[in-house]
Amino acid sequence: MLTDRDGMCYNFRECFRINYKVLQKRSYKDIMKKLLSMLLALVLVAAFLAGCGNGDSNDGPPVINTPPPTTQTPTENGTGTVDPDNPDEVQARGPIMISAAELSAIVDDPNVFLFGVINPTAALVPFSNAANPLRGSHLVWAPDYQSAGSTEALSSAIPYSRKSQADMENLLSRSGAKADSIFVVYTSDGLAPGGRFAWQLSMLGLDVRFLDGGVAAWRSHGGRTGSSRRLADQNVQGEFRAPNYNPAAFDATIDVVIEALQNPEEWVVIDVRPPSESTDKSANSGAYGTGRMKGGANVEFTQLFDSDNKRISEAELRNMFGFIGDRKVIVY
Repeated sequence: MLTDRDGMCYNFRECFRINYKVLQKRSYKDIMKKLLSMLLALVLVAAFLAGCGNGDSNDGPPVINTPPPTTQTPTENGTGTVDPDNPDEVQARGPIMISAAELSAIVDDPNVFLFGVINPTAALVPFSNAANPLRGSHLVWAPDYQSAGSTEALSSAIPYSRKSQADMENLLSRSGAKADSIFVVYTSDGLAPGGRFAWQLSMLGLDVRFLDGGVAAWRSHGGRTGSSRRLADQNVQGEFRAPNYNPAAFDATIDVVIEALQNPEEWVVIDVRPPSESTDKSANSGAYGTGRMKGGANVEFTQLFDSDNKRISEAELRNMFGFIGDRKVIVY
């Protein structure tokens, strides 16, 4: 038996293999919706763990509580910080939220680059948020930064895995951005689609900001929209190299997940799916299946943002995640 009546997974590797077979039967659209929603939750949980503020100030990227980072040399662009107890180690930093007002104050800086994660099909609808990207943006969508056959996947057959460092560097070489640039990621409808792209940029060691409320918030603020281009279709502007590529600080391997589940004093594993899936009652469209990892907590991702697609307040986040304490976190 792999699961008990509560749907708890006991043999993790075997459950992963079986769930992957289920995954292969799902449609691209439904699977993408689920993956991107989970990644949004990862970004917002990381913001909480860093002691995120209320959006009124921006003193630089916060430090997120991640799996142990690799030993590296600190970079100059503010994407890593030195642990005073371990001066030779640099702890990774995730994307931080930036408000429309904060973005408007820096948007004309030539070292600020805008990246809109926008579905090209949605952009065909006149007057929609997707059809009104921030002016001067580079537009990306899922095939640009994830694919089947990725060298970063557990298996080359697994679809929708993040692309390699080289692939991401090649993509960003078309933007004109530098290693010390500020990378602002936003979405047109909901925050979820931008979560994965922001996560992957952070993995490269870049200074990443995530626009709270997306295009709707920007338009409400009176921000400029208009001319933008698909990044993958642009010519290479110059060689781009990641300043501090650190996948171990952002991407949990199967072995790390197993270790975390076996050491609840040091780790907490959070399931961000609806409770109905976690408790083995029913699965939403596009879900891999029901059940949960034994020992994990459940905080549905939709609780992390309000009806305007803005993250909830710091007080609400602290109340929601107070059970974490000083433990390290894995989200799935």
